[in-house]
Amino acid sequence: MGNKLTSLLCSRRQRKTNFKRGTTVVDSSDEEELRSGKENKIRSPPTVTLKPSWPVHQIRDALSESPFASIPTEILIQIFRLLSVPDLGNVALVCRSFKLTVDHDEIWRSKCNKTYIDWIYEKYLRNQELEETENAYGLLGTNYSSSSYFCELTDSIQLPSVTGFDEHPNSSEDMIIELSVDIDRTAPELISLLEKASNFKVDWYRPAIIRQMIMRYYQFMQLKASFPDEIFLVPTLDIEIVWQTHLLRPQMYRKDCLRLFHHVIEHSLLIDDIGQFLKEQAFLDTCQFYEERFGEQYCSLLIDKEKIQEALRYHRSLFRSCLTPNYSYWDQTHFQFGSESPKDYENPFSFTEADVILDNNWLDLCKKFMHKSVSKKEYNPPYKIDLGFSPMQLLKKSYERFLYIVTKYPPVDEDKFVHLTYAIEIVWHAHMQEPTKYASDCLRLVGYIMDHTPRIS
Repeated sequence: MGNKLTSLLCSRRQRKTNFKRGTTVVDSSDEEELRSGKENKIRSPPTVTLKPSWPVHQIRDALSESPFASIPTEILIQIFRLLSVPDLGNVALVCRSFKLTVDHDEIWRSKCNKTYIDWIYEKYLRNQELEETENAYGLLGTNYSSSSYFCELTDSIQLPSVTGFDEHPNSSEDMIIELSVDIDRTAPELISLLEKASNFKVDWYRPAIIRQMIMRYYQFMQLKASFPDEIFLVPTLDIEIVWQTHLLRPQMYRKDCLRLFHHVIEHSLLIDDIGQFLKEQAFLDTCQFYEERFGEQYCSLLIDKEKIQEALRYHRSLFRSCLTPNYSYWDQTHFQFGSESPKDYENPFSFTEADVILDNNWLDLCKKFMHKSVSKKEYNPPYKIDLGFSPMQLLKKSYERFLYIVTKYPPVDEDKFVHLTYAIEIVWHAHMQEPTKYASDCLRLVGYIMDHTPRIS
């Protein structure tokens, strides 16, 4: 079988050569850059255009008289796994059937574990460079105008209600539904969390550190799953950020929890005054439990008083009336990451390292949208999102309208909803902070659990 595969690949080699010569365009500047090696960390990608010119019948009938037509796909996958990346590229050019088989995740999982995350990190750096170029030339796109909300009704307009909604959302300026999650407190805490994490974005976007964060998150979840929900275990800031990536994919989170821990792990950004009073002792207990079980340090115990005061000042400006914010994670000290990836690293979750990186771009994109919604001036960071009483009322009302729409017009695919603005996503993300309550609200109001995939552009 191996000889037949080699013979078939060789017989197609001339086609591959003609295919490249006739349809691939590469800039000479890119060729010089490729020859120069890895002198620069950030390198512009070559301009490559592929236009396959095979006749349709040739693609369809390529394997009709070949011995490979009778080989099950599972066997082909095991054969192709033994090939190198260049050989897989040659196989993909043989015919459409081989191309679909070569694209199977099972083949590329072992080959792309390191190169894929390195590529996504370079892509992030490239996006930063493009952002600077856009700002330099003023290519910031169209300004958004603030929304006007229709609330006044006439007797001649009949607004239908749907399952879960006793009235149409436009029948009142206030929310006509009740959510189990305290959105007014959770949304500001969520933005505050992302603001704190943005200070570490440059360091935490390194592939080796992302892998350490995911490994620490997995170990923390193992620890949390082994204790009753009443035991207060305190995640560090880096663990909480990975947790956010998981929570914002509700169906994935539920399936992963059931598969790995046999029940859904509860989460909330909020704690009450008693929890806030006990948080420092709970953090010390978490450090002890973690180090006893996994034999490694959980987090430093030295507290920087100046950083605490700075964080409190920021929270007071964000929450206005709240002098001492109560949140469930630990941000007074931070874990010191090593420069190397953890040994025997394996991501047991369904999300990827790239998801963590891309999710942490969401706050910057949200800020730009919010700025353009209220101002025609050019966006200049730092910019603080206003989540005062009036803006929160508008955001919650918009989210209620979104829930009404997805109830009346459920999507064909489970996560292909109406394209929301970043502003409304603030409330949606806040709603997903407590997975059990979120699922209960969805079933009660919408009739099914709404899945979610964070926006990356």
